[in-house]
Amino acid sequence: MNDSPAKAKLSPWTIWVPVIIAVLGLVVFYNYLIYRSRIDNDVNRPPILGRLEKDLELTERSGKTVHLEDLKGKVLVISWVFTRCPRGCAAVIAKLKKLQAEFANEPGLQLVSFTLDADDTPEMMKKFASGLGIKDDANWWFVNGEKDAVRKFMTSQAQFRPVQDMPEADRLSPDDKYIHDLRVAVIDHRGHVRSLADILNPDPEFAKFWDEKLRKDLHYLLNEQKKAPYVPAASK
Repeated sequence: MNDSPAKAKLSPWTIWVPVIIAVLGLVVFYNYLIYRSRIDNDVNRPPILGRLEKDLELTERSGKTVHLEDLKGKVLVISWVFTRCPRGCAAVIAKLKKLQAEFANEPGLQLVSFTLDADDTPEMMKKFASGLGIKDDANWWFVNGEKDAVRKFMTSQAQFRPVQDMPEADRLSPDDKYIHDLRVAVIDHRGHVRSLADILNPDPEFAKFWDEKLRKDLHYLLNEQKKAPYVPAASK
């Protein structure tokens, strides 16, 4: 009589489960590579230049206190102006007004014009906007805030060039106090800086290029927004 213990039977699942897991892993990894390849090869996709990391408390031309967090989920077009600007500010706003009219049916778009002059009051911002034909109920904020906080936000997060004082000898008027960045920044619905458009470039061909690129980028980002809307963390 053979007293040796019977050999345990090997379950087929012991072999097949690791094989199935490995195959599924390869499929997922392959699909990820295909996805990344499509993104990386998408020549129309605006690059990520930076990110808005922190909220900012601001005063809007209406006199209301607002927060940048209130605009999460929107595609933003940000400009940097001031109400007594004797140079390019009015021209920037005029170009953005035309842009706003072209995208009037896009509720996911918001324009935000920061003033770099701490002395600009809500009344002054409202008069400035109204004088350029911007309605009070437009999807367009004109905002001011604590000087250092605003300038730090605009340069370190929104990627604008720092403000410089205009030399007195070069001033067109007593109000011509600043040399500042007249580009506009485009922010996607997740808070990434995706473009800085030099729409007032002195060369007409370059200005045309940036006007067209700004619109192209906005169409792309608004479509991106619709495909994958922003969902607040608390709602997930």
